[in-house]
Amino acid sequence: MRPINEIIIHCTATPAGRPVSVDEINGWHLARNWSGIGYHRVIHLDGRREAGRPIEQIGAHVEEHNTGTVGVVYVGGTASNIHVAADTRTPEQKQALLAEIIDLRDRFNIRKLSGHRDYDKGKACPSFDARAEYAYLFPDSAVTYTIGDQMLRRGDHGPAVEAWTEQLRRFREMIDHKWPIEATDVFDHTVEMVTIWFQKHRGIVADGVVGPQTRDEMMRALAGKPPYRALLE
Repeated sequence: MRPINEIIIHCTATPAGRPVSVDEINGWHLARNWSGIGYHRVIHLDGRREAGRPIEQIGAHVEEHNTGTVGVVYVGGTASNIHVAADTRTPEQKQALLAEIIDLRDRFNIRKLSGHRDYDKGKACPSFDARAEYAYLFPDSAVTYTIGDQMLRRGDHGPAVEAWTEQLRRFREMIDHKWPIEATDVFDHTVEMVTIWFQKHRGIVADGVVGPQTRDEMMRALAGKPPYRALLE
């Protein structure tokens, strides 16, 4: 099981009262070429708590803050005009969200909670101040640091790059592809292009940047498993 030290709260950014299914969210995220639904837990209008992405899988819900976090989303978050953020949680959702947070906190000994907007100042999500509302549940959160995503991109160098290029080389050999890649500790143009090729091959965002989703797909690929998104479609 991966280490988890933080819960991050989201909203679906849909109008008050409109139901949204896990399958619908999964479709939105697949359309972005993500591995599938990026949230781990979904809180419905009637208070139902449903699984999204398996918790043991790194999520896709906050850029550069997915490695050590679990993403929880409630359905809603906007007024009837979807461009206006609003805390639309029903009484049932508030009760269920509190129960979900406590369960996750106690199950994984989590010591910090944030809202999506705490990491992206351009967003209103989850349309309320989650840190303030649930601060009493996490009294030592001020001394708990966030596990940031390790990202590799063009221009980087060092052992982490060498480990990634060795994985690319192994995968190329597994499928007998002719991409010219050998283990190197320099993330140059060639490594970027081969990374994009791998990402396209696995059906994920092809940006040439190695983050949690790309690493997860590489582990699955080297283990002979299908792309993660294929399990969700």
